[in-house]
Amino acid sequence: MSLCLSFVLQTFAFAQADIASYPNKPVRMIVTTVAGGGSDAIARPLVGKFSEYLGQTVIIDNRPGASGMIAMEMTAKAPPDGYTIVFATTGTVATNVAMHEKITYNPIKDFEPVTRVAEAYPVLLVNPKLGVNNLQEFIALAKAREKTNPITFASYGVGSYAQLAAEWFGSIAHIKMTHVPYKGSAPAMTDLIGGQVDCFVDTLPSAMPFIKTKQVKVLAIATDKRGEGILADIPTFKESGFPEFHPIAWWGIMTPANTPKPIIVKLNAAIVKALNTTEVKGLFANALATPVGNTPDEFKKQIQEEIDTYVAVAKQANIKAD
Repeated sequence: MSLCLSFVLQTFAFAQADIASYPNKPVRMIVTTVAGGGSDAIARPLVGKFSEYLGQTVIIDNRPGASGMIAMEMTAKAPPDGYTIVFATTGTVATNVAMHEKITYNPIKDFEPVTRVAEAYPVLLVNPKLGVNNLQEFIALAKAREKTNPITFASYGVGSYAQLAAEWFGSIAHIKMTHVPYKGSAPAMTDLIGGQVDCFVDTLPSAMPFIKTKQVKVLAIATDKRGEGILADIPTFKESGFPEFHPIAWWGIMTPANTPKPIIVKLNAAIVKALNTTEVKGLFANALATPVGNTPDEFKKQIQEEIDTYVAVAKQANIKAD
């Protein structure tokens, strides 16, 4: 046997051993928002049981900025060994492609899908002092202020899901608003409460604490029908006259491209098992998020469908972040 062939075989054997023993050290899960932000509010309820079933500690690493592109690029460049994963979102996977011509990663080619973790519905929030009680009053005010003092809307970054959703609604409602980007959902919410901005399209998990305390007012939710409990009081965009506005927010786990399939299978099994526990279901219910836990192939198909949808939305609304 030649030295070259021997080296190749030894390297292969070591690689196979590493895969078989995975994970033998903590796994870093990069979250694309600040601590307390939208993604963080979903990631943290998951990590306890995820760590338990994976048999290794999963550590959250918050890396906000650039509409999640910093976190996604960091993951794409990480070794494909299963020790760096990303808590991807609708925004970082789909709307970034739709909004940014100079995006530094390809969600399809640079990553391996593991599973869609959860879904939640967006809501249109306003500062209570804005003086509107429903979507019709909001639209009327926006049109009245269009030329003198346009309505401002917050987002967690230029080109973010929150921006595209708001721009999408503005296009449908035929209103013009001024975008005010932030570095995360939490600072955007802080300024909405403080009155520095007028409105914000956010997801229920991060918005509900402020809705309950009446620090913000919710005008509509992007569900097909009204929910139960506190959600029963929130009208839908559909019943408010905008059935064509139907965004959905989701979160999922992805790894760098070329991560070995056995590692993907282990990650998927641990997450799906965690999502099916009473504990995680309860935590997600409290956060108003619905657990999913599908296969890598199913998740990959959904990712492509989301990209196609938001590329079409951005084109129709004629918006680009760069």
